[in-house]
Amino acid sequence: MNLMIEFAELAYTMVVTEKCDVYSFGVVALEIMFGSHPADFLSMMVSTRMAANMMLQDVLDKRLPSAEDDVRVSREVIGVAKIAVKCIRHDPKSRPSMKQISQELADRPPPLPMPFRSISILHLMCSD
Repeated sequence: MNLMIEFAELAYTMVVTEKCDVYSFGVVALEIMFGSHPADFLSMMVSTRMAANMMLQDVLDKRLPSAEDDVRVSREVIGVAKIAVKCIRHDPKSRPSMKQISQELADRPPPLPMPFRSISILHLMCSD
C-alpha cells in the first residue's frame, strides 16, 4: 500500500524528491531486517491496533544475530528499525532527510527503554 503511495506521489508531482528516496531507503532497510519484502508490514502500518500487537522480534529475520542475547545488537536493531519506520511515514513532510538519517545511523543508539522482547512496532512508530 505504501509503495503505491510512493508511486502516486511520484505520478502526481512528476518529480523525484529526496522524500521518495527516503521512503525507498526505509523499505530497503526493512527488507534487510525482515529477510523479505515488507509488503504486509507496510500495509499494516496504517493500523495502530495491529502495530501495538506486533512485536519487533517476531518480524525480524531469524538469520540476524540474536538481539535478545546482546544489548549492543538490541540497541542497533531498534535504532535501525526506528529510522526505517520514520522513513515510510505516509506524509512525506514528516519523513526525515537523508542527512538526518545519516546522523542517526552514525550516533550511538540510546539505551533500551524496555526489554527487547517487549518492543512492539507501535513503540517504533511513536518514538522520535
